[in-house]
Amino acid sequence: MRELRTQENEQFQKFFEIVRRRASDLGCVFFCDSGEGHDFFADGMEGEDLSGWLIPQKNADEFEREWLEGEVGDRWDDYMRMAVWHEEKGHVCITFKEF
Repeated sequence: MRELRTQENEQFQKFFEIVRRRASDLGCVFFCDSGEGHDFFADGMEGEDLSGWLIPQKNADEFEREWLEGEVGDRWDDYMRMAVWHEEKGHVCITFKEF
């Protein structure tokens, strides 16, 4: 997956698809930096809150080059977010929060 630095298992990838869809709904791409706890295991998925950058789609290619090199500049700090999961009516949902 473009937005992950490491290869993840199928259960996490299923969760991350929810993160991807929510970011896309906002016209963005979420590039994951790390897991932050608040783990869950349900419905063939596993996930946790994630920290990273919620980048507008028009800037995603430019950001990705820096992110892949491991040298994300300070100019991207305003895009840092937590992808926080919660359950709503039996479904896993994502909210992006500033930190």
